[in-house]
Amino acid sequence: MLADLRYALRQVLKSPGFTAVVALSLAFGIGANAVVLCWLRSLVLRPMSGVTDQARLVALVSNQGGGCASLPDLRDFAAVREVFVGTEASMSTTASLVVDRQPEWVRAEVVTANYFELLGVAPLLGRTFLPDEDRKPGGDFVVVIGEQLWRRRFSSDPDIVGREIELNRRQFTVVGVVPQAFLGSSPPAASEIWAPASMIWEVRNQSTGFLDRRTARGWHNLARLRPGVTLEQAQAAVTLTDARLAAAYPKESTDIHHRVAPLSKVPWGGQSVFGPVLWLLLAVSLGVQLIVAANVANLLLARAVNRTKEIAVRLAAGADRARLLRLFLVESALLTLVGTALGVLLASWLVNALPLLVPAALRQGPAITFGLDGVTLGLTVLVALATGLGFGLVPAWRATSLDLASTLKDGGRAATGGVGHHRLRNSLVVVEVALAVLLVVGAGLCVRGLRQARRVDVGFTPDRVLIAGMQIGMNGYDRDTGLVFYRRLRERLASSAEVEEAALASWFPLGLAGCKGWDVNPEGYQRSPGDEQTFEYAIVSPRYFATMRIPLLAGRDFTDADDANAPGAAIVNEELARRFWPGQDPLGRRFRTGGVWRTIVGVAQTGKYNRVDERPRPFFYLPYQQGVPDLDLGICVRTKGDPAAYAPALRRVLRELDPAVEVQQAVPLALHSGLALLPQRLAVILLVLLGAVALGLAAMGVYAVMAYTVSQRTREFGVRMALGAQAVNVVRQVLRQGLGLTAAGVAIGLCLAAGITRLLAAFLFGVSPFDPFVFLGVPLVLAAVAGLACWLPARRATQVDPMIALRAD
Repeated sequence: MLADLRYALRQVLKSPGFTAVVALSLAFGIGANAVVLCWLRSLVLRPMSGVTDQARLVALVSNQGGGCASLPDLRDFAAVREVFVGTEASMSTTASLVVDRQPEWVRAEVVTANYFELLGVAPLLGRTFLPDEDRKPGGDFVVVIGEQLWRRRFSSDPDIVGREIELNRRQFTVVGVVPQAFLGSSPPAASEIWAPASMIWEVRNQSTGFLDRRTARGWHNLARLRPGVTLEQAQAAVTLTDARLAAAYPKESTDIHHRVAPLSKVPWGGQSVFGPVLWLLLAVSLGVQLIVAANVANLLLARAVNRTKEIAVRLAAGADRARLLRLFLVESALLTLVGTALGVLLASWLVNALPLLVPAALRQGPAITFGLDGVTLGLTVLVALATGLGFGLVPAWRATSLDLASTLKDGGRAATGGVGHHRLRNSLVVVEVALAVLLVVGAGLCVRGLRQARRVDVGFTPDRVLIAGMQIGMNGYDRDTGLVFYRRLRERLASSAEVEEAALASWFPLGLAGCKGWDVNPEGYQRSPGDEQTFEYAIVSPRYFATMRIPLLAGRDFTDADDANAPGAAIVNEELARRFWPGQDPLGRRFRTGGVWRTIVGVAQTGKYNRVDERPRPFFYLPYQQGVPDLDLGICVRTKGDPAAYAPALRRVLRELDPAVEVQQAVPLALHSGLALLPQRLAVILLVLLGAVALGLAAMGVYAVMAYTVSQRTREFGVRMALGAQAVNVVRQVLRQGLGLTAAGVAIGLCLAAGITRLLAAFLFGVSPFDPFVFLGVPLVLAAVAGLACWLPARRATQVDPMIALRAD
């Protein structure tokens, strides 16, 4: 074996150009697979770094409240001890941390006391939360911080446990530090501070009613299954518990159902955003790997054929065929190892490129880093070895299946010109082209889908609008003083010469953050069993609709007269009006939500709220002065110029009103709403890159076959030209052969694409999976690339001196 290895090494070093082409081809395929596998494991399959035994973690997803559950319901599910070890709940937020008089916005979570214990996260220093630290509202000013924050802001202070820190202008005591591997329960967003659920008002400015109201379904959650319990058994237990709760609490729990979702399908984490994209990319990267295998097999086949005389001499001298097969396989394995090493190196550079695809203005908190873990590397090596055996065995078998007499007599020409040999090489090229067509068609359809999605009427005009977050509750404001501050802020912004309109809102459409929902109970409406009763809403100030350019189809906007002393008011979108009052005038109708009767004073156009491709959905708006639960509102400003350029002026206005109030993040609305297309944008960027690689590899395959064909037919072309053939005839003959193979591959690829592109439906908004522009354009691109790949060897053939060609033998 050592002798074989030394011989293979000499052969590899003897042909550096060939070795480089093979190694780089393998590196592209292996690197792409390693990167996608790493992303898939880190963001979808095992997204919670630092958490033990993630396979037994599930989420309890409600059919109301955007899938979130309430704390009372979660405690009832946790009581089903034969199925669950326990349940935990969390809510994320941004909070203001002040260290040495230096403020910083950090991502925080309020969590149940068993949060760390259930997830299996042990503290690096100190402790986590005690069992009773999440029960008494506002009773436990304690926090756990992350190791990265501890090192960055507290200089790894060994006495951090017991130290008081300022969070949201309140003093909290640090009781523990958790390892930096743990990033929280909503990856890929990284949390750095955790507080008990009992501190929900102090940390998140959220009503303490979320601690005990069964209808307050706003908690993300995870449950841990007991060993041996299946998802089906857990779902059966949850269904029984839902029925028991509906009987015990008919007002709060009727028609409320929960489903058990594995961790990879949690609807509120990065899994829902990145999962579809990464599964698609995995399939595409495997397609690229197949193209690489076919390409390298073709190159090795050509190399083996050029060595037929050597092989024939070895066989004639008594060499064993198995020995020669091993010799070829060792050489293939060596090339595979070189390609794998380069692929892993390439993957280590590219694996952290995914966060860079998110606009810099929207990145918050510590950056998520990806590492090539042992499982990813193991799978990558297995794929590489399988590819190596695949592309090495067939050429080796063909090369050792020789007719010794004819090979030795004719100097190898009989072997090199066999019909079977040419058929195999041509078949590999056809396979490469077909796979490239399939991948490029998929990329083209996604590009078209993204362009179409950007033209969709989303129901508002994001151009020239700047939005910014605030959290004035952490600055000591209550509802009364907060309303005064908001009124002064609106007046100051509206009087600015750079501002056309200004308003406040609790939520802005088409971001990554979900919208809150409330029960809607129309007066006199008889609800059918199973009817949805929770709908999303936003709390807005007067002039919000003018600022966002949301058309009011009937009625009026909110005014400053819609305050706490006025009757409850609401504006509904046309879909909600159609849902409950079809064919009737909804103005003046009443519905009860949040325990308050509201009179409809206006009807707004239905827009897009969470996704560009969503169907029309009911939505309603409430005036910010009428006792609604959100104290913290955001700013939206329609400017006369570039909205990003107004951000410093906005900060200046806030400092003049109250130096303690800071802008959390100021970004153009167009950038914020563009996040709704983040999955499609990621898919397009990465599919185009992989499609370009596939196209390049297919062109390389066509070129290699035609170059080899021309080299084998040098004598034939010399004779033809000596007899008077024109160069154009030689070029035409070579092009005819190469483009014939390309046409066969294109035809097969289009048939495959017609059957598979239906799977891209989630990324093809407003575009048919059989879009004629793509299905006609891709073959033309392939034909042009293949034509160039054929023309180069053909041109070289016409430059051969006929006398030299005839003298070659």
